[in-house]
Amino acid sequence: MPISPSPVRRWRSEYIPAYLSNGVIGLRAGPIPLIEGVAIVNGLAAVDPVEKGEGFARGPYPIGGDLEIDGAKLSRLAGQTEFVEQAYDFAAGELTSRFTLRSGETTATVEVLTFCSRSLPTVVLQEVQVRVDRPCRLVLTAKLDPTGISGAWRSRETTTPDADNPVVDGSMLWETHGGLSTCGAAYITSFDGGDGVERRREEHDELAPLSTSYTVQARPERRYVLRQYASLVPSQAHHEPHRQATRLVGMAAQRGFERMRDENRAAWEEIWKGRIKLIGAEQRWQALADAAYYYLHASAHSSSLFSTSMFGLAYWPNYHYYRGHVMWDIEAFTFPTLLLTAPESAYALLEYRVQRLQAAERNAAMYGYRGLQFPWASGPRHGEEAIRLSAPHLVFEQHISLSVAHAFAQYVHATGDEDYLRETAWPVLEGVANWL
Repeated sequence: MPISPSPVRRWRSEYIPAYLSNGVIGLRAGPIPLIEGVAIVNGLAAVDPVEKGEGFARGPYPIGGDLEIDGAKLSRLAGQTEFVEQAYDFAAGELTSRFTLRSGETTATVEVLTFCSRSLPTVVLQEVQVRVDRPCRLVLTAKLDPTGISGAWRSRETTTPDADNPVVDGSMLWETHGGLSTCGAAYITSFDGGDGVERRREEHDELAPLSTSYTVQARPERRYVLRQYASLVPSQAHHEPHRQATRLVGMAAQRGFERMRDENRAAWEEIWKGRIKLIGAEQRWQALADAAYYYLHASAHSSSLFSTSMFGLAYWPNYHYYRGHVMWDIEAFTFPTLLLTAPESAYALLEYRVQRLQAAERNAAMYGYRGLQFPWASGPRHGEEAIRLSAPHLVFEQHISLSVAHAFAQYVHATGDEDYLRETAWPVLEGVANWL
């Protein structure tokens, strides 16, 4: 089994939230994931507010929420919240967060389990378990929340066309900053709280986050469980992403939380069969190798058709994270390991290049060359050059085409797939050779 990092039991302001991903959706989940976090969606593009060019985009936060005890809300009472711990299970790709909320003499103990599904990779799941030490009025809320993201609502639905009852709690279509793409999102919730539960959705405010609340008169002797299913789909993957997200999250809910969790664990178990063991090394070196292996595989998937970036699908406002651009580092350093341990994911990284060969051909032509010249920093939509204008010397960085060609050659040598060589790899190798 891999060595997971030690649980964090004291949160410091300089910490960056945990990175949780499956290669299609990437999350930064704060110490209390319900009220702090960001989401990145593979392929979703926006105009970068600083550089003014194409880059990755944040999607609606799919695992937001709130907790209320006798009128005291978690989101408004940070001083009455105590962080207990946050623990990462690398073996299963799961993050568990624990905290307490105090209101008067009543304390709620909360445990939050979060994971990004590898079996249905547009879906994120979260389970919130709450216990109270005194009888109280308990309200648990799930949110699908675009608050704080640059962009605009294009659709917000709490009904389903041609259906008496909605098939999801809500769906939305969000346009990214600059209008480069849209993100469809949909969510479903379930609640286990015994009898007397009151369910309410925010149906009337067209600019409010989608939310579902469950209210119950809580008792100390039982546990209250909120489960959240959410799907995020970029317009690059589907022309009606909000409707497709509705279909996909419905599939996840039909399968059920436990089955989805089992499937995710099984997928990670398969990935860890390729674990790199450092024979004779101290445990700390093995722990570093396991962490590198985990974050690499968390950042790529057979469905990562828009490739990945040097930071995977990680983002936090502390840094630009290379704006999510696809650069030569992916083929040079990310691809070789994936080729041996997750060849389907490696194939997806190459497929990103295959589907954008015309952009590489046009790029070469603009520099006066024949063949294929892949851009230094490739944008998620069309694969065109997206490097910042503030560093004009970067146009001389032209060695990326060699790394891309080498990756295609490696794939052929590793798989022995002669059909792939003739139909897919050779046009790339020939194009780069002509460019040289």
